[in-house]
Amino acid sequence: MECLNGGDFKRNKKLQERKKKVEKLKQFKKIVMVEPVYLSEKGRKEISKFCKELVSFDAQPQSENELIERIGDADCILVSPTTIVSKKVIDKCKNMKFINMCCSYYGAKYAKVDTLYAEKKGIAYSYLKDYGDNGVVEYTISSVVDLCHGIHGKKWKKDVNDLTAIKVGILGFGSLGTKIANAFNNFGTKVFYFSKTRKPQFENDMIKYLPLDELLKKSDVISINLNRDVCLIGGDKLQLFGNGKVLINTSIGHCYEKEPLRNWLKNPKNFYVCDACSINDDVDLLEFENVCYLDRSCGVTKQTLERATEQTINNLKNFLKN
Repeated sequence: MECLNGGDFKRNKKLQERKKKVEKLKQFKKIVMVEPVYLSEKGRKEISKFCKELVSFDAQPQSENELIERIGDADCILVSPTTIVSKKVIDKCKNMKFINMCCSYYGAKYAKVDTLYAEKKGIAYSYLKDYGDNGVVEYTISSVVDLCHGIHGKKWKKDVNDLTAIKVGILGFGSLGTKIANAFNNFGTKVFYFSKTRKPQFENDMIKYLPLDELLKKSDVISINLNRDVCLIGGDKLQLFGNGKVLINTSIGHCYEKEPLRNWLKNPKNFYVCDACSINDDVDLLEFENVCYLDRSCGVTKQTLERATEQTINNLKNFLKN
């Protein structure tokens, strides 16, 4: 047992008091969840430790003035992808220091939060990254396997094939694109990718970079994993891609031209795989029997919620720490 003399005891006591004081300072005065956010119940309880007051609302604000009223004197807010945090909101809520977006961020052009104005006013913001990737990878792989084997009634080719028999082209080679490439690679599938930035560190005998047109010609399956509204699939590109092929779209926004896609789908040997996030407003595409549709986001799982919650909490911690 360690024995402390009087001086040591006083020093330790002062250090403990100083530590408590620092910890006390590392809190928000008030956090407001201005609407339902993607966060577990356990996460909500955890977040209460980072503020003196936590206020949450279970419905979206119906107007800008209602949003301003909800935020009030809060120095931190949590928002989902739906509520618009405009210049007016930022100007009216003068105590706001941190905006935690409980969603992905596709740049200032698409964000409901005016991030450029927030930066100008010295307000920090954060967002979630790659938290739903695993579900998207699994959906992509399982959709191809399903069509190869005809498991749910829609069969791609006359013969049943395994994944070593096909060539997959990936459009967009960020975090998600590389995970999909590696997943197919593990099954012995030949993979090509196209990206605005070539990434030789991921290339090997089975994963190769190709220019877009060459990739379209050589691929049996295309997996679209592009940033929001980056359109690479037009009529001329679908002609290069050809028929008897599978097009998988898990991107948000219009990465395709609708009418050329409709015309391509008139060939029953072509298949289009998408989910509730990638269908956009083009629900009339579902009239085609060769469309394989998941009526929810393919990236949403129990683990997605856990990762989103963990990132949200870490974003709060990092802001307070820095």
